[in-house]
Amino acid sequence: MRKRVDNIFNHLWTQTEMLVGATASSLWALLSFCVGGIDAPMKALAVLMCLDFATGITAGWRSKELSSRKGTNGIFKKMVVLMCVTMAYMLDVSLGTDMLRGMTISAFSVIEAMSLMENLDRMGYGSMIPNVLRVRLAQIAEEKKIKRGEDKND
Repeated sequence: MRKRVDNIFNHLWTQTEMLVGATASSLWALLSFCVGGIDAPMKALAVLMCLDFATGITAGWRSKELSSRKGTNGIFKKMVVLMCVTMAYMLDVSLGTDMLRGMTISAFSVIEAMSLMENLDRMGYGSMIPNVLRVRLAQIAEEKKIKRGEDKND
């Protein structure tokens, strides 16, 4: 019976595929644990981060300023965002609240959306962004005292 089961698995996946799958699922589970689950706000932040990174690369390519150093810095900044969400979630857990994680995700979502708009401007598509969106994001950032970093490396 054991040989039969092993034979079935050997035909479905190779050992390398099983190792990669197990590693990826373990890393995904660790990420999910660290950030307090992959719920709608976290998915929205992840999508904004990916779009910001992709448009940053495209804007750099179009303006002939594409740099691996800037791309690496952008990736590290995204990792810092995830570490901040992790820290806020762990503080929520230790304090018995459900507030800091949501506030952190909201703040970084606004920053990512503003960066995304800047990248679209650099790509030449700024005129397509509705003015009401620009005004509201700036208003939210001002009200919540959210500031973009000085360097534009991503």
